[in-house]
Amino acid sequence: MEITAIIVARKGSVRIKNKSMLKLGDDTLISNKIKQLKKCKNINRIVFGSDSDEMLEHAKSYGAETVKRPEYFCDEKLASANDMIGNMLDLIKTDIVVWTHCTNPLLSSKTYDDAIQTYLTNLNKGYDSLLSVVEFQEHLWNENKKPLNYNPYQERHVPARELPKYYMQDGGIFIQPYNQMKNNSYFFGSKPYLYVIPHNEFLDINTERDYIVARCLLGYNI
Repeated sequence: MEITAIIVARKGSVRIKNKSMLKLGDDTLISNKIKQLKKCKNINRIVFGSDSDEMLEHAKSYGAETVKRPEYFCDEKLASANDMIGNMLDLIKTDIVVWTHCTNPLLSSKTYDDAIQTYLTNLNKGYDSLLSVVEFQEHLWNENKKPLNYNPYQERHVPARELPKYYMQDGGIFIQPYNQMKNNSYFFGSKPYLYVIPHNEFLDINTERDYIVARCLLGYNI
């Protein structure tokens, strides 16, 4: 059984220009992720897909296999995430896919390995895939400015620790069989196992502020 980690990036990132090439010390987000994945005992291959020749050469220099992605499937205005996933899986073949993003720089090799083992262990328990999430207990309000999960007007205020637990996708780890992902063209299946990551590994870089936070947490100068 071959387990392949897939990383995708594109040259036309919207909120931060060339986001995947941002530096963390001596590494870029791309090389940082490849190094993390190369330390994983449960990953057999690392495949990096992009429409950027610069990124492809960069990823290749750190030991990843590379595939050139058509520009059409890298344009969010033309192709959906489902289209992008389907196209990427048309370009490779494997048994199990670990789909990840270089914009989650805090995830450890240990967490990846544990997530994979958790996925394999739970396959015979009715789950068909795995996605990483972060757990939180907070006082939530909706867009209509109404409380969602507590009553602020009751006699006793409910502390956050007593509220129901919620889970938010962090975008860091998605695992499912290759054939299933190819057929559903999505990150996870209909019965995903929610894998809770450590809070200190939760960060998805989408803004300049996220990038500054990542540099601070990893001990680099801003």
